[in-house]
Amino acid sequence: MLGRCKLFVSAIVALVVASFTSISAAQGAFPAHHSFKVGGWELNMLHEPDGDVIGMWGIPLEPLAVGNIRRLWFEALPNDLWVVQAYEPKDAEAKAYDLRDGGMSEESLVFMLSRERRARAEDPDYLTDGGTVGTVTKGFLDGDPLTEAVGSLQDPEPMIDLLAQVSYPIAPGMTELLVSGTAGVNVNMNHATQQLLDCLRLTTSTSCASCICDETLSTETGPWTVVQTNLGGGSMRCEYSRTLTHSYWQVGEYPSDCTECTTGSEDDPEILTEIEERTVFWAGPGGCPDYP
Repeated sequence: MLGRCKLFVSAIVALVVASFTSISAAQGAFPAHHSFKVGGWELNMLHEPDGDVIGMWGIPLEPLAVGNIRRLWFEALPNDLWVVQAYEPKDAEAKAYDLRDGGMSEESLVFMLSRERRARAEDPDYLTDGGTVGTVTKGFLDGDPLTEAVGSLQDPEPMIDLLAQVSYPIAPGMTELLVSGTAGVNVNMNHATQQLLDCLRLTTSTSCASCICDETLSTETGPWTVVQTNLGGGSMRCEYSRTLTHSYWQVGEYPSDCTECTTGSEDDPEILTEIEERTVFWAGPGGCPDYP
């Protein structure tokens, strides 16, 4: 909203009843997004408005210990290259808006924030800062002295499991895929894993590899309502809320045991409803905008 004085945005807030105005924004269905269960993670595919893939936002299927790598951003670059970054869960919302400001579609913003809301509800340590951030090479933070040693192991999983138990900065379930067989090789991830990411990026197909579950999700958005609270001095708090209705289905195999993960179908999808809430602190003419 160029030209307006939006000061701060938060995606998860408690709804406070104050002077109330109900305002409708455009309502409609968003294009489908894909979430792939790979290893112990879900990789949520994000797009530009024209549909080009910008990357995959990784969230562990089960909450990990503070100190582990708990969020991964796989940024898609030209020529089938990927840059991998580690983030703390508390910074996920800010990363979502940074990606949107950098060209990600509004639909992918809604998708990413929705996935984070679900993860937050299951993780009591969501806001705890473990300080585990930075570029990831072969599943470890850049410069980690264990990278080459673990990459040389025929089966790195037992060592990674031990490291995970002591809250070491690795990504259990994903580090195994990224580091396997990479010792002494000047690459940032296992070649087979890179081929998998390239294939998913181009085809969104579970035929890219075995033991992958693809969840396809389409979202219907309800109208925004806004609660406006005057804070004095010409500023106000604008608290927005709308209903999201997700239609989703799954195909493929669960990564944990390679059993079938089929749920629903495109013709008969499962339905999930959630409330999206955002807060804007506003200093501008005419009261709260129609939408955040």
